[in-house]
Amino acid sequence: MWPGPEAESFVLAVGYHGAAYSGSQIQPDMPTVQGEIKDIIEELNWSENAKIRLSSRTDAGVSARMNLIDLELEQSLMKNLDESRIIRAIGDRLSPQLCVWGVFRRKSSLPIRLAASRTYLYRLDMIHGWKNDSDQNILEEICSIFSGKHDFSAFSRPDPERLPIRTVDECALWRREDGGIIGFKVTAESFLWNQVRRMASAINAVNSSNSSIDEIVDALRNPGRARDLGRAPADALLLWNIQHRDTPLSWIAPLPELSFHAPPLSSDPRSIARWRATALSEIHTLLESDWTSRFT
Repeated sequence: MWPGPEAESFVLAVGYHGAAYSGSQIQPDMPTVQGEIKDIIEELNWSENAKIRLSSRTDAGVSARMNLIDLELEQSLMKNLDESRIIRAIGDRLSPQLCVWGVFRRKSSLPIRLAASRTYLYRLDMIHGWKNDSDQNILEEICSIFSGKHDFSAFSRPDPERLPIRTVDECALWRREDGGIIGFKVTAESFLWNQVRRMASAINAVNSSNSSIDEIVDALRNPGRARDLGRAPADALLLWNIQHRDTPLSWIAPLPELSFHAPPLSSDPRSIARWRATALSEIHTLLESDWTSRFT
């Protein structure tokens, strides 16, 4: 795949609310992030010989503060357009659920998919049955176990075209201001399909005493005989950062500092449902606040 021919293109930093899309990658007759950008390019009459490449594929319901789209246009357009015209022309036509908050012109042979790292955030407290009185030492130990190079076959959807070996550069707890657990942050060069959601489900299984640290260790060492520990909900997952050689470092954001409400102590399903609606609203506000700050 690389090195290849050098080409000039625009890299778009895009964010989106996942509930509106059936994933990020184009699918026939389904609303997707890449599909919406493609439709706008066609509306602008920029589609002749246009190439629209996506950096990270996200599942239906997964939101992103930052994903990358590489947009290569006809050479005459590349000469006549600049970053400000791109962001205005596309931004004026986007649905409210999608935001193009950054544009950068590059000349490179490095594919947009070959990022140096990707960082996801997962809100563990949004998983049904999450225990508020978590043993943080145990959760930190699980994060430490997931870090490093492993066969993640037991923590991903099978894909015969992709090797299951991945290196997790960092896996760490994400805490509220009062020290309570919101979720976890995980960084790697690349991830397998559903990997973060399955890691989250495994953490929750240990936290609720339905699994153990030893079972997670064994699943990494012997994935062929591992028990399926489930897949956590998509709407609690955020693609937070993508670090790529050809994009500005200013696009990278630290962990969010907004306050997050803790889950209710009550086990009443109505209380939990209303709190979860609040948690989704917090994610929505978090993303909108970051995108707005990029324009101002």
